[in-house]
Amino acid sequence: MDNLKGLMLIENLAFFDGFRSEEKVEVASVAQNFVQYRKESLIVKQDSNDPSLYILLDGKVVLKKNHQPDVIISTLLPNSIFGTLPALPVAPRNKNVIAIDNSHILRVDRPMLDALNPIVINKFNIEFIKVLFRRVSEMNIKVSEERGEIGRIAHAFKKVKKEIDMTPSFSEETRIVSNFMYAQLKTFGNPL
Repeated sequence: MDNLKGLMLIENLAFFDGFRSEEKVEVASVAQNFVQYRKESLIVKQDSNDPSLYILLDGKVVLKKNHQPDVIISTLLPNSIFGTLPALPVAPRNKNVIAIDNSHILRVDRPMLDALNPIVINKFNIEFIKVLFRRVSEMNIKVSEERGEIGRIAHAFKKVKKEIDMTPSFSEETRIVSNFMYAQLKTFGNPL
């Protein structure tokens, strides 16, 4: 891909909002890292040790697992980021990433970062940190919602447990299991 096409693609992404024009030009000059994937192309293979981070510039990709190839875990749109941060240790990828539309992607890897000036690298790092904070925040919200749901289940189960405790025909083992389940639900719903 030529530098102008790369520049046009990154110009429209929120990820690059904090980059000055000349910094965007510098990123676009690493043309070999702008990759086009055709529809149904495999971008990242599950269990591979791909050390790259990918920024979806246009198109659409899906995440899938090998053991459930027909199940779409997530659909990613432009401005999405997936893969491994170049500064982190490489671990086997836990999902396949497949283009479902023709897609342009910026592959950020160690050689690319080594070719950029430190100010641009620092801006990439700032954006990576923002992405990580956003994902942690989203996970905290999900965990909080799940805890609330578990708390509601524990509250409902408390009534069932009371009935089990008061019904003489239930065995002692049933009461022990009931008490254990209730204790576990309370712990999950209201952690330390």
